Formats: sequence, C-alpha cells, structure tokens
Amino acid sequence: MSELTEQNLTRQQAEQEMACLRKIYASVRLLDPKMLVEEPCYPPWKNVHPCTSCVGREAMAGKCQCSKLETLGSSLYQVTARYVEVDGKPYVMEMILPLDASARSSLHSNELIYRDALTGAYNRRFYEEELKHKYLNAGVAMIDLDDFKLCNDTYGHSAGDAALRLIVSIIHRCIRSTDMLVRYGGDELLLILPDISAEAFVRKLKDINKRLFAAHLPEFEKMHVSASIGGVMTAGIPISDALLIADKRMYLAKRRKNTVVTADIAPDAVCSENEHRPMVLIVDDSPMNRDILSEILCDDFEILEGPKCLELLNAWGSDISIVLLDIVMPDMDGFDVLSRMSAQGWLEDIPVVMISSEDSSQTVRRAYELGASDYISRPFDARIVHRRVSNVARLYARQRRLSALVSQQFYDREKNDQIMIGILSQVTEIHNSESIHHISRVQRITSILLERLCQKTDIYGLNGMDRYLITTASALHDIGKVAIDDRILNARDLTPEQTAILHTHPILGAQMLENLSQYQDEPLVKFAIQICRWHHERWDGSGYPDGRKGDDIPIAAQVVALADAYDGLVGKRDKREALSQEEAVAALTAGKHGAFNPLLLECLRDVESRLAEETEADAPPPPKEGILFDETVLG
Repeated sequence: MSELTEQNLTRQQAEQEMACLRKIYASVRLLDPKMLVEEPCYPPWKNVHPCTSCVGREAMAGKCQCSKLETLGSSLYQVTARYVEVDGKPYVMEMILPLDASARSSLHSNELIYRDALTGAYNRRFYEEELKHKYLNAGVAMIDLDDFKLCNDTYGHSAGDAALRLIVSIIHRCIRSTDMLVRYGGDELLLILPDISAEAFVRKLKDINKRLFAAHLPEFEKMHVSASIGGVMTAGIPISDALLIADKRMYLAKRRKNTVVTADIAPDAVCSENEHRPMVLIVDDSPMNRDILSEILCDDFEILEGPKCLELLNAWGSDISIVLLDIVMPDMDGFDVLSRMSAQGWLEDIPVVMISSEDSSQTVRRAYELGASDYISRPFDARIVHRRVSNVARLYARQRRLSALVSQQFYDREKNDQIMIGILSQVTEIHNSESIHHISRVQRITSILLERLCQKTDIYGLNGMDRYLITTASALHDIGKVAIDDRILNARDLTPEQTAILHTHPILGAQMLENLSQYQDEPLVKFAIQICRWHHERWDGSGYPDGRKGDDIPIAAQVVALADAYDGLVGKRDKREALSQEEAVAALTAGKHGAFNPLLLECLRDVESRLAEETEADAPPPPKEGILFDETVLG
C-alpha cells in the first residue's frame, strides 16, 4: 500500500490515462463505490476463484494504491488498484497484468522469505510487509500457547519446537487455503480468516481450541498443549488495529486458559464479575438438588451447574473455584469423576466437596482418599454448607495467590540473576576482545548439548535444575581473564612465558568465585567454580591447569569445554578464518583441538543441524584491526 501524490482527474483525463494503461495491462477498469460492492472481482475469476482480499475496496477505504498477486489455475496475475477522484467523485482504477514464468519463479522466492522455518506458517516479516496495513473484511484472532515457557523449561526446547509444529499443523488442517496463519511471536500465532461470518468465525475458533486441547505429542506423553484465543470481526480498519483488539481479548482468555474470547463475549464480564465472585460448579443429576444448592450459594458465588462435570471443567478450567459433586449419578459416579480429575491434574488447583446422602465411613474415607477436600452429608443445614464451601474456596484461593507470588518472585530473581551475569559477561568479553556474542552462544550450545546428553543417558544424574544452573554458570567460564594483562589477551603471537600466564586464567577465575565465601554452598557457584577451573581440561589428560582426564573432569566443565571449543571455531570474528558447522564438528571429532568425551562428541553430532539453525542469527561481525588471536583453539 502506498500514498498517492496526484489523484484528482477530469473524466477526459481519466479516459486518456486508461487508454494508455491498456497498452500495458490486459484489463483496466474504473470502479465506483457501488460497483466495488456489487461487482468487485475481475470477470475471469468471479464466482470461480474468490479473492483472499479485495485491493479495490482497500484502495477505496485507504485512499491509496494497493497491489496483490492473484492466481487462476496455473496463471499468475498482478492486480493493482489506485484511488482517484474523477470530477470530484471517488473511484478506483483497477489494472490487471498477466505474469510470465520468470515472475512466477520470483513469487516462489518471495514465498520462501515469508515462511517461518520451524513451523511453515507465515512469519512476522509477512505480517509487517503484506498484512499490517491492509483493510480486510475478516475474522482476526490471536492465539497464545498456555504455559509455553514452563513447557520449554520442563521438557526442553526440542519439546517446545515439537509442540509448535504440532499446533500449527492442527490449525492448518482446520482452515481454508485462503486463510492466513502467521507466527507473530515465539509462542503467539495470528490467524486471519477473510470473508467469514461472525457465527462461523466463533465456531471455527472453538473448534481449533478443542482440537488443540485434545492433541498429544507421542514423544512427550506427559506434556499437554492448550491455547488461549482472542478474536474480533473487522471491517473498515487496518489489520494492525484489529490485532490490538484480538490481543486484548486473548489476554482475557489467558485468565482461565484454554479459552476463546470473541466479540460476542462481554470482556467486562470476564475480567470483573468473575474476578470478585468465585465460581462454584454444582454437579448433580437432580435439577432439584442443584436448585437448592444454587439458592444457598448464589449471593456470594457465581453458579455454574450441570450433570457433566468433566465437560464443564474443560470449558471453564481454572476459572472454577470449587466443585460440589454428588456421588450417585447414572453415567459416571462421583468417585469416577474424582479419579479423572486427579489423573488430569485438576485437583491441584480446584477443590472438590462431596455432597451425598451416603454417609457410611467407608464411603467418606474413599472420597478423601481420592482427593476430596471435604464431605457433606444430606440432609444438611444451609448455613453449614455455605460456611464449609466458603472456607474451602478461600483456602484454595489463598493457596493460588501464594503460588502466583512465589512464582513471580522466582522469575524476578531469575531475571535479575541473568541481568547481573549478563553484565559481568559483557565486561569479560570486552576485556578479552572476543566476539560480543561468544558467551551467549556458549550458553545456548551448552543448553543444547546438556539436553541431548540427558536424552541419551542418565549416568551423570543431571536433573532439569542442574541443566539450568550449568547453562547459567557457563557465562562465567572465562571470568579469570579479567586478571590477565590486555597486551597478552590481544597479542598476535604469544611467547612461551605469555602462554604460561594465559593458562593461569582458569585458576584465577575459580579463586575469584571461591573468595565469595557467603555463596560457597550455592549450587550455581559450585558449578561455576568447576567450569572456571576445568573447562580447558581434556579427556586424555592433555589439558590444563591440573591435567585431569576422563570423568575426573566434572561433567559441567566437560560440556562447557566442548561448547567453548566449538564456538571458538565457528564464531571467529574474521569470517575467512571461521569454519563451517560441518568442518568444526569434524575437527573436534578428529581431536585436532584436544580430546573430548566421546559421548559428548556423539551428542554434538546429533545436534549438528540444530546448532546450525541456532547460531545462524549470530553470524560474527567483520574483524577489528589488531584482534586476530583466539585462545580457544590452543587446546
């Protein structure tokens, strides 16, 4: 879409210009607003090939010029629409140009640059260049994956990547070829459904949400995916404005997760009423019993009722504060429901109070064993029911708030730790004259190697927290270099004496950390000391400073040593000296830069293609004068 400098014409000038344009274009038409509504499509594809968007209506709405490519069978056309005023009245001048084979080849190249490499969906560049300013009659939805960071932290980035690919493939199976799915952010997807009714739009989003919730990853059986979706019907505004509305609704949906919030759901009802009044789900096959409990609780609770507990839980999720559950029901009794809730993890966040005329000690005991929070026998006193339900609901609400507070404090502390380590790492890199991205790349490579190592074996007993701490501590592997003279670090050639001084930096780094006596018992510091002191040791004992060999070298130091050596080969500042991914792996496997744990070398070969993708964005900048020395490859 582009601005126009001259758009005021007389009828004669318009006819003259169209006559000139017909020497170039196969079709040139002048369309008034009525024609754009009644007959917008170019005749060859009218009623045969519906447009994904009408550039004529876009040009009229934006008073601008718009272009697009349109296909009909194997033929490709360029469609241009330009807003003009003829004798003071608004028109759009439409021009159609058939394109040849070379143009189609160019289209294929453009298609590739607009695709996300991981998922195959359109990428953010496509949105910014092709969609952001368009005026479409469409349904626009933002889709955010629930707890995606937790998924990555718990199961590893390979699980997160697999989840993204699965989710995009499911959505693609649910939409038309004219619809557009964009990977807008890391775990955010933008879905645009042109020329769809509001009712069909809502049904489509709910269908997508249901299919996502039912999906499972075969290689990660315990992992469950779901999404929060916000949608809006848009007409007469650019996609960028519609996206803001959809994004707000998506965040409303995230309040209870696995939920769709669209234009026909009042946002205020979602965020305010439910926020202050806890919701109670009453599950009983008797309408009379549900009515009695509703009457007791309706003044202080939002009431949700029905005989199908699991269906309602799936629909409302953690927005439900408490469940009142009868035992005797025809299809699935209360004990079966409790078992299902426990298996799906609902009981960790949603308490269940059993209400039944069955009052034998065996029945009550079984309810508690299956996870019930309380048990109320019929007949009951209304005030006692209200008080016990309120007490359980408040207890769990307080537990939720405390969990959220602890989680937030944990993430805030983690963020601050990363900031401080990042600052310290930058100081080290600047002093050492290494690539400014070296430490961040070493951290990423370390994380990938650890993930693959734990998939292959458990002999080192590393859990998820150990992997996180080792990855974090790897940023400090060369901290001892701050104590080495700059003239040695930046020298082109080292004398034997200078080499001996340089080889003291592992000891100096370890001593710096050991002097932090108040933190000696912290696991992060323990891993950092191991990494600092022994990341230049080699599997065959040829390294320094202590000549350790084999598994006498802590596994944290072994992994960081390989990550450091690998990046030292592929991440050189001078691209002419840098090795390719394949050359670096081959050189390390052949022992040209010291011997490494054979198991870790297997891991390196296993993740070679992934490393190529991860480090491509961090291509080294051109070299600076006087900085040619790279200590990593000295062994």
